[in-house]
Amino acid sequence: MIAFLLAATVAQPATAKAPASPAVPALPDRFDDFGPAVQALTLPSGRVVHFSDTGDLGGRSVLFIGGTGTSARASGMTDFLKSLRVALKLRFITVERNGFGDTAYQPGWTYADYAGEVRAVLDHLGVRRFAGVAISGGGPYMAAVAGALPDRVISLHMLATAATNPHGKQCGVPLAALAQSLTNQVQNPQAWWGFPATSPTHRIPGFADRAFEEGARTFFIRGQMGDPLPEAAEMQRYCGPAPDVSAVKAPVHIFQGGADPLVTLDQAEYWHSHFPNVVAFRVYPGEAHDVQYRHWDQVLIELAGISGKTVVCQGGHSTALPDGAAKAALAKGASLGLCAWTAKP
Repeated sequence: MIAFLLAATVAQPATAKAPASPAVPALPDRFDDFGPAVQALTLPSGRVVHFSDTGDLGGRSVLFIGGTGTSARASGMTDFLKSLRVALKLRFITVERNGFGDTAYQPGWTYADYAGEVRAVLDHLGVRRFAGVAISGGGPYMAAVAGALPDRVISLHMLATAATNPHGKQCGVPLAALAQSLTNQVQNPQAWWGFPATSPTHRIPGFADRAFEEGARTFFIRGQMGDPLPEAAEMQRYCGPAPDVSAVKAPVHIFQGGADPLVTLDQAEYWHSHFPNVVAFRVYPGEAHDVQYRHWDQVLIELAGISGKTVVCQGGHSTALPDGAAKAALAKGASLGLCAWTAKP
């Protein structure tokens, strides 16, 4: 018993001073946001269109179109540079596509239907002119919007964007059969958004989890339980015909990975040859289907209308140099993009 009491006494921690009570900080008058809410707009036809809007920051409105299988909250996957977007006063608007996220599937829906829905949302928000940024499978949709609203486009930014292809392996396949073949992938968002281990996106804290959540929202949010039909219909929409962009006079910036196995260089070259005013055609040797995220810093400054500058990391500091100076800095060991891309984890 004495030994037990001694042990119990020894095990008790020494008395320590109570921590000082922290001062109450300045209290907010508003809630912090979780990102833009998904809003609904009922068209005269009765169809309900869903969209997100980061709000008027006093700068430029940007129509954001995500890749295939993305929802109205897809722009949130670029919020790893939200502070830069806000500093540049860029307002992002995303209009959801047919059958994804909150938006019901409508058979026979077309690129032209999407362009009409985007017009309705922009008019509803009072947005007259806008820049456009499209990722991957969002390319033909951006082309359709720009072709339908050429006088309203400030600039276009096409990031590893697919072009239509009438010879694709999904073309001519019965829709139900194609949907069946996509079932396993659609019903597993981690497979849908699985970037290879070498992808620079793994340097972004929380990116993979945010991507998986985006897949779950796209394919499950309405209780559609991973229905592959909307994705199959989208895949066949890529069979063409391609939207006409001959009337689009706005400047176009194209970003492409030279080693992209999903959207190959010939598709970037298609856009290069069809848009009348391509001002930048960037092909990054050795990079794959994540150039849109790896070079999102460069995309943002160009969306804001800043031209002739390249984002580099020089001497441990991120900066945007005139293109000529950036080229010289890169030759001396600087790296493309923010220093966050090369910093030690």
